[in-house]
Amino acid sequence: MHNMIIEDERTMHINFEDLNPTSISDIEMVSDETTRFRQFLTRHRQIKDKDAHIALRNALIDHL
Repeated sequence: MHNMIIEDERTMHINFEDLNPTSISDIEMVSDETTRFRQFLTRHRQIKDKDAHIALRNALIDHL
């Protein structure tokens, strides 16, 4: 049965590019290295923000 299904579907041509369209326009390209490094530092500070971590942890404890 499996082989019959495979043989039947072998003739189908699917364009996989249309199934998963990606938008490159969402990515902001930065040519200036200084700006790029500043953006990195800003994201790093947001990740390592201890006050935000404590607030999120307490909110999670309250939720649970």
